[in-house]
Amino acid sequence: MKVAEPKNLRPYCQNQSLLFPANLLDFIQNDDLCMVVDDVVNSLDLSCLYVNVSWEGNMAYHPKMMLKVLFYAYASGIFSSRNSAKAMGENVAFIYLAAWQRPDFRTINNFRKNNLKEIEDIFVQIVHICQQLKMVKLGHISIDSSKFKANAADRKTYDRDRIEREMKRILDKAEKKDQQEDALYGCDKTGAELPEHIREREPRIEKLKQIQKQLDQEGKKKLNATDADAVFMKTTAGIKTAYNAQASVDEDVQVIVAADVTNEPNDKEQLVPMIEQTEQNTDASIDILTADCGYSTANNLQKLESFNIDAYIPDDTYQSRSRGKKVAPFDKDNFFYDETTDVFTCPEGKIVKFWHTRHYEDGNYRVYRCVECTSCQYFGQCTTSKTGRSIWRRLVDKKIKAMRSKLDSASGKAIYAKRKHIVEPFFGHMKAMLGFSGFNLRGLNKFKAEFMLVAIAHNLKKISKYGYKRGLGLTPRVVEA
Repeated sequence: MKVAEPKNLRPYCQNQSLLFPANLLDFIQNDDLCMVVDDVVNSLDLSCLYVNVSWEGNMAYHPKMMLKVLFYAYASGIFSSRNSAKAMGENVAFIYLAAWQRPDFRTINNFRKNNLKEIEDIFVQIVHICQQLKMVKLGHISIDSSKFKANAADRKTYDRDRIEREMKRILDKAEKKDQQEDALYGCDKTGAELPEHIREREPRIEKLKQIQKQLDQEGKKKLNATDADAVFMKTTAGIKTAYNAQASVDEDVQVIVAADVTNEPNDKEQLVPMIEQTEQNTDASIDILTADCGYSTANNLQKLESFNIDAYIPDDTYQSRSRGKKVAPFDKDNFFYDETTDVFTCPEGKIVKFWHTRHYEDGNYRVYRCVECTSCQYFGQCTTSKTGRSIWRRLVDKKIKAMRSKLDSASGKAIYAKRKHIVEPFFGHMKAMLGFSGFNLRGLNKFKAEFMLVAIAHNLKKISKYGYKRGLGLTPRVVEA
């Protein structure tokens, strides 16, 4: 049975005309994130963007508008220029920030990639705003890194052997095709058009030769044909072509005070540059610094003395033990070391004597070997090597030992425990909440700019949550007649 329409419903008419034009501010809360973006960008010095505006051709979109749209897009988890362009016709906040203008996705993308250095300068300006709002104290800075997938296929990475194999495969395929055509049409076949397999072969071989030349010039072992700056790194998803993103975060409200991207898989060489960038961006000195074992070397601890920083950085051995690493029956930790005789004793009471010394970039190691393993009842479980079980002992620098003692103290444990609450949430939020798991642009410099945009978006959200409560007043909105 059909039910009659109730009488107590609000009028609903999609074709209703308005006597006066609607104002977009009527549809946006005064403390909405887009208003924060609007306020912050209006307070920036955009001279670095204005100098890039061309005086020729059609009039350019205002850099202030483009920057607001870009910042709000990244803060909203929209990283695609196409999706940003679409939002400017559908999303009230985007429409307001763009002032009803509709730049296409190419314009948005070009603005982003043509202002790489300028985005870094603007990042520093926003860090200064956070300082003015007393959101940054530099009482405790934590540095960490995360690997992000490059915008390049892993299968497009070549080494010299693969280049030679690929060139041989292409030439063999072309030769086989030639023989088939000779059998079908005759060896004296002529034609007006160049055969398709030859047209395909030449540019592909030329591309491989260019990659080979670049490998020789740059002294690399491998090179990705899509993104020459990307390198293979160990990520949570396995070995991928990736970049290593670095962040320095302040303890107070987790403002990012320094950010960088490198194509070096190892973090050891990034500690000092990140400290220098942090102090340069904030014009202040760091009091306390925490970082994980990836940044620990005796050389780095030595350099920290010149910065006068109270640092808490465990080495890899200390950190693996503190995390409660499961010890197997014949793990190295179950071998007793006697410092006076410089020998190890295995769980079965057999002696493991010094054999030789190995030198590596992260330090020197003394290698010990047992010669009684083959007669042991646990041979095959402890080791399968016929030459005997070997134990590697790192010659720990006195600074590493001092750091371990420092971390073992009650105050050291309390300070280092804060690290996971300072820097790790940023990377987790990027990947889990914003969905930023990889870069859209290609090339190291473009990656840096895009990571800066994500860092700026993070800081803008912090200003929205904490900054307005600490003295940054909302700009009064005046409705023009």
